[in-house]
Amino acid sequence: MSIDKVTVNKRCLYSILTEIVFLMALIYLIYIGYDIHIMKWLLIFAFIFVVLNIPFLLSIVNEKITFSAEEIIHVLPTGKVQIYRWGDVCKIYLDSCGQYTNSMLIIKLYNRKKIKLPFYLSNYGLLKDFFVERGILGMYSDSPLYYYSNMENQSRYMFDKENTVQCFGESNVDISEVISKVKSDDYLLAADILNQKTDIGMNESFLYIRQMKAII
Repeated sequence: MSIDKVTVNKRCLYSILTEIVFLMALIYLIYIGYDIHIMKWLLIFAFIFVVLNIPFLLSIVNEKITFSAEEIIHVLPTGKVQIYRWGDVCKIYLDSCGQYTNSMLIIKLYNRKKIKLPFYLSNYGLLKDFFVERGILGMYSDSPLYYYSNMENQSRYMFDKENTVQCFGESNVDISEVISKVKSDDYLLAADILNQKTDIGMNESFLYIRQMKAII
């Protein structure tokens, strides 16, 4: 079944329970701290804890990332909305956050920003399926648009490596720039450029670039 859109947010049980445990521990320490000097230091610690946790709390309340074939919409902890094209993404790969192997998805942008999505977030598994379905993420591979032969989805258009002008339905398009980006491993940017040059859509562009990667 094709997945058209996936939304991942930071408002998950894991984050909320972690916050509750910290707060309960802090309240308990303040409760047993009868000595005035101990109370003073506990209150200072409580103030530092609250200040440092403001970004974390805002992230739980506000932050979410929506992925579709056309774009990535990132609502920041402050509520500000940032929209990225796939051409802004240089790499999507699996990493480990210490508990399970390959338990974090990392979206790396050309501006050096990274969006990190650990395994415990809602729809994490669905997002991995979204990436794998389009060939954006190979299983246990850090290569975007990774090609492997057992994927069911294939491009409707055949890439001819002998020519820079390719046929897409009734249109012949010069994709020399796309070929150059694939050769330099800028697969997502190549898909974005192909989408702008043709009318085949981003989903088809992903599959076509995956095909090119296997041939070039």
